[in-house]
Amino acid sequence: MVRFRRPKPFEALADGTFRVRLTPDVRRFLVRLGDEIGEIVTLDIPETRRLFPTAYPNDPDKDAGYRILARDGLVDQRQTAADTLRATADNEILTEDELAQWMSVINDARLVLGTRLDVSEDDEPDLDDPDIGLYLIYDELGYLLDSIVKVMVTALPEPDDDDDPLNS
Repeated sequence: MVRFRRPKPFEALADGTFRVRLTPDVRRFLVRLGDEIGEIVTLDIPETRRLFPTAYPNDPDKDAGYRILARDGLVDQRQTAADTLRATADNEILTEDELAQWMSVINDARLVLGTRLDVSEDDEPDLDDPDIGLYLIYDELGYLLDSIVKVMVTALPEPDDDDDPLNS
């Protein structure tokens, strides 16, 4: 994919919050994304298989039990994250928790879309592919996800030498 220089969409601020620099169109897209993810996580469809991976691949009975116990909680977490993204999409400043919720929704959407497109790390979409628009969305979600991870890492406190196991 061709990469263009563009401003960083997120900036860590000294007070532990994050400035959001996204266009109104991207913000509207994220609201729709939150709507779709909030809905799709309730469905048991092939596209969501990476959101709810098999816990016990060699034991179908244990795996069925795990799904019964864990799926509702995972769905609730994902819907809460989608609600947070929709509620804060127009905010210029986000808390660390709000940005983490955004990251969760964007990651989930990327997993669902990647599963639908059956992408791999080596894939380069053909510009004539009828799904090129979906590949471009997948790529943009990857850019946003990468930007969030990078800005959150920069906001982490420096490790204390006393806490570093390599200095022990």
